[in-house]
Amino acid sequence: MRLSVRRRPDPALVLLRSVCHELRPPVTTLTALVRALEEQPNPDRRGELTRLAADHAKHVEAVLQEAAATAHGLTCPSECPVPLRHVVPAVAASVPVDRLTVSITSEAAHWPVSPRAVRQILLNLLANASAYSPGLICLKATVTGRRLRLAVADEGELSDDLVRALRRRTPPPDRNGLGLWVVRHMVATQNGTIKAHNLKPKGVAVRVSLPRPRC
Repeated sequence: MRLSVRRRPDPALVLLRSVCHELRPPVTTLTALVRALEEQPNPDRRGELTRLAADHAKHVEAVLQEAAATAHGLTCPSECPVPLRHVVPAVAASVPVDRLTVSITSEAAHWPVSPRAVRQILLNLLANASAYSPGLICLKATVTGRRLRLAVADEGELSDDLVRALRRRTPPPDRNGLGLWVVRHMVATQNGTIKAHNLKPKGVAVRVSLPRPRC
């Protein structure tokens, strides 16, 4: 009997695959925002949509810059923390307004976060919830002790695939679970924790706990 040996994934291919996956939510949202701009006659609403589109375009640029730096063995300059309230509007725009509720305490709104990482964490979690749950989605942010608590809840259930994706220490061999692996990796780089659990009477929540970032 001939046994096959699993080869370790090429780091360059892993990088390219994860970057492509990271770009999907912001690019999809950016496309929707541009379409909404074309159809929106209200000047105030157009200004709001323009600001959101610019935010997503900057995020796409940051992802590409980090990928290029990593590919060349360089280190990207660290971002200055910003209040969570600066990140949430663009993130919330990635989900249809009739499906998403956002609940953020005042303390959480002012909590400093690394914008690039937290934006991608929330974008990927919301994209996963939107893709696998047909119902409502809730984004909640609170502060407990000295940590920011972020939670994305939907009407799905805690599947084995979700549990495995959040426990993976290495990237998956294909696209399945790649977005959640990116989330886990980014949470780890922020010295945070992530876990998922069932809700009562139904639903599932993915919770992220992050310490205050260091400048």
